[in-house]
Amino acid sequence: MSSLKQLQHSLPALLRTIARAKWIWIGLAATVALRFYYVREMIAALVIFSVLFAAGAIVALAVFLVDRLSQQIVIWAEVGVRPVVHWVSDATEGIFATPAWVQALPHRFRKELKHSEKS
Repeated sequence: MSSLKQLQHSLPALLRTIARAKWIWIGLAATVALRFYYVREMIAALVIFSVLFAAGAIVALAVFLVDRLSQQIVIWAEVGVRPVVHWVSDATEGIFATPAWVQALPHRFRKELKHSEKS
C-alpha cells in the first residue's frame, strides 16, 4: 500500500517532467526549423500578410461606421432641412425664368392628342 501511495505522489512529478521534456524537444525543433531560409521566409510572409489584413479590416470597419453614421445624420438633417427647402423654392419661384420649351410642351401634346382623336 505504501508503494501505491508513493507512486500516486510521484506520478504528477513524473508527468510534469515528461511534459517539460516534450516542450524542450519542441523548442529545439522550432529553433532548428528557424535556421532554414524557407521557414523564415514563410514566417515573414505570414507577418506581412497579417499586418495587411488587419489594416484592410480596420479600413473596412471605418468605412462601414462612417456609412452608418452618415445615414443617421441624413435622416436627422432631413427633418430640419425640409422647411428651409420649401421656403427657398417658394422664395425663388418668380425669380428664375423657365425655359420656353417647358411652357410649350404641354400645349403641343394637347394639340397632338386632339389631332389623334379626330383621326
